[in-house]
Amino acid sequence: MIRRCILSDKEIWRELNLKFMSYEYEDENVWENPAEKGDPGEIFEEIINNSKSPNLLFFIEEKEKVIGFINTAYFTSIWAHGEVLFIDDFFILEEFRGNGYGKKALSELEIMMKEEGYKRFQLLAEETNPGAVKFYKRENYYVQKINFFCKYL
Repeated sequence: MIRRCILSDKEIWRELNLKFMSYEYEDENVWENPAEKGDPGEIFEEIINNSKSPNLLFFIEEKEKVIGFINTAYFTSIWAHGEVLFIDDFFILEEFRGNGYGKKALSELEIMMKEEGYKRFQLLAEETNPGAVKFYKRENYYVQKINFFCKYL
């Protein structure tokens, strides 16, 4: 169900990310419109071609059909005493939502990353996305109320 993206996945990853950006940007928020920043396919190539990239990109598949993606980044945390996987984007096509694919994908990703030695997962879920907040709480992710600050350079 979960697999790492490879270079030949560029076009479908690009299309899915553009759908996600369009869907997510409908909310009022602090983010600049990512679709106006350029082609996400260029970022995909940078990530895939850079062996030192801290990003890991995953597809969610059902019966060999890509139904979503998870974009992540990792870093070493002193507090976790090792690698932390940060889930940046988690998207499943609307027609596949509500069927347990998100739960299964997240579980598989947790197992895969634990086997690779990761110590912690973390993510942000916007208040404007109550479905995501409810989902992560249901999947036993702890809520830590913080102030998130963002400044574009």
